[in-house]
Amino acid sequence: MEILQFFKDLEPTVEQVFNFLEGRLGKLVLSIAILMLATTINRFMHWRLLRETNGATPQTGNVRATWVRRKNIVWVTALLLVLALWSGQITGFLISLAAIGGALLIVSKEFILCLWGALVISLNKSLRIGSTIEVGQFTGQLVNTGFVTFELAEIGPSKKQTGRLLTLPNSLVFTQAMKNLSVYGSYGIHLIDFNFDKSVKIQAAESLALKLADEAGKHWIEEAERHFSAIERDNFVDLPKARPEVFWASIDEKCLRMTLRFACPLNKRGQLEKSIVKRFWVEYGELTSVQADTDSKTD
Repeated sequence: MEILQFFKDLEPTVEQVFNFLEGRLGKLVLSIAILMLATTINRFMHWRLLRETNGATPQTGNVRATWVRRKNIVWVTALLLVLALWSGQITGFLISLAAIGGALLIVSKEFILCLWGALVISLNKSLRIGSTIEVGQFTGQLVNTGFVTFELAEIGPSKKQTGRLLTLPNSLVFTQAMKNLSVYGSYGIHLIDFNFDKSVKIQAAESLALKLADEAGKHWIEEAERHFSAIERDNFVDLPKARPEVFWASIDEKCLRMTLRFACPLNKRGQLEKSIVKRFWVEYGELTSVQADTDSKTD
């Protein structure tokens, strides 16, 4: 009897709670609670994956796919729950929004694309002030973002800042490929191409390029390796090796291309490329001339 009486006394309180949750303030509280719960679940799943893969060498691609799939399921579920809560208000809002959006679309398509581009840039966690990005033919450091435009401190072909400020429309996000060159933090992967004719001394050129890259990176190569390893572990991705590597490709029947790949600080890319290229061609020229003299004496 006491239990029945307890539930009878509790009934008005429960009814008040449900009445509160049916109001706009209650729905807002529930929506925030759902989003917070989704965030907590995602962080817990990320922690579990880190714990399960700690000390092991998992197949990074599979782990990453599992993490992304679970995260998306949680967020889609949370979004559907929030939409279900606000379904009554959303229906009328969408009708009004569709009418307004249709009118604005007729008036200014480019302006709407700029506003959507601003939203995409602000929601992209990897794009932040100071990031080095490439948009179409433009490369620079992101220094400012707005509702209509974003600004880049231009970086020229020499990988040095030119001193010019580029103001670009946000709509380029949808019309041009955007590359984030600083997505891995203070270190990045840099490529240098060398073109040769078919008479190139392949082994000599490759050994010289690796030697110069090793000498240039001896002060930071270990730190870069630890940096990339931490990113691989935390984000479940496979990154290129930090240590220098060389790749060969045939351009046509008369030309070979050697690509030197190595890790370096982002703010030293231009300086390093200039130094390595200059030393390479000087020392390679000396090697080939010595080899030619030796061959002529042998003959």
